[in-house]
Amino acid sequence: MKKFFSVLAVTFFIVGVGSIFAAPKKVDQTLAIVNGKPIFESEVNKVFNNLKSDMLASEQWSEQKINELKNRILERQIDSILLKNEIKKQKILVSRKEVLEYIKELKKNHAIDEELSKQNLTYKDLEKSVSEIIRFMKLLGKILDVNAEKITEAEIKSFYDKVIIKMKGGNPGLSHDKDCLAASVADELKKVFSENVRIKQIFIKNPKGTQDAETQVVQSKVETVKKELQVKSFAEVARKYSEDLISKSRNGDLGIFVVKGDLPLVLEKAVFSMKVGDYTKEPIKTDIGYYFIKLEEKLPNRKIVFDGKVKDYINSRLLQFNNEQACIRYISTLRTKANIKINKVWQNNND
Repeated sequence: MKKFFSVLAVTFFIVGVGSIFAAPKKVDQTLAIVNGKPIFESEVNKVFNNLKSDMLASEQWSEQKINELKNRILERQIDSILLKNEIKKQKILVSRKEVLEYIKELKKNHAIDEELSKQNLTYKDLEKSVSEIIRFMKLLGKILDVNAEKITEAEIKSFYDKVIIKMKGGNPGLSHDKDCLAASVADELKKVFSENVRIKQIFIKNPKGTQDAETQVVQSKVETVKKELQVKSFAEVARKYSEDLISKSRNGDLGIFVVKGDLPLVLEKAVFSMKVGDYTKEPIKTDIGYYFIKLEEKLPNRKIVFDGKVKDYINSRLLQFNNEQACIRYISTLRTKANIKINKVWQNNND
């Protein structure tokens, strides 16, 4: 339950920072009206730009993907307004002590100071946003307490068997949503039990179309990183120079193990040919910038077994799935009672 809340909270934080404080400075298009409250295009665009530049910096963005994400952001903002109305209706309160404790936890995995500075926000803004998050979590806690059901070991084993069928290319006979969950679990088990590596990275942005003057600045940064890696630890240099905010806050550590297929091919070839402790003396050039990579740990292929860790993992995924379904049903109920008018959705040219 705690893990599920943390995922929801971080998601709400990412979207919330852009939506809670973003009051439009000029008249712009009203995308939707929810119970009389407007949602402006500038709000959606701000959240989108934050997500694109900070959270998903290494991905390429097609028109279809951009439109899909913007539509999802709009839907989440509609849901956010409905949930805030319900929080107010139920008079859910939060203390400043709770807010400060939550911020302390956020700082462990997020570059809070840098993010606030980048968005020109203050700690007072952050506290207000976190207060909203905690109220949101308390509301969901009430929902999930009502719908909580313990998952039996027999149910865990039955789902595991279906995951194995899915992994082998068979049809486990599940509903669409459960089949998607089985596919996700199958992919995760493959990652855990196949050859995988844990790496640290230093990323210097250099997207296609960069002007000559900017390219010179990038090259200067790359040369500085090369020189400093000769006399300083990889973690220290990553913390100082990497332009990927998430891994930078962890001294370059991605925080996950990766398998073949997770990384761009040019990075994958280098990583899986390295020895533990090695790092790339020369940067690896990609379409979006330069990477220095250090191999921290490597695990060999292993046979998938239904042991305690696998049971716990499947149990947590099934619990999360049930919680998400309960939340979806609850928000759907709120939507049926609300007055929602949507003025715009993003569509692809060939739609």
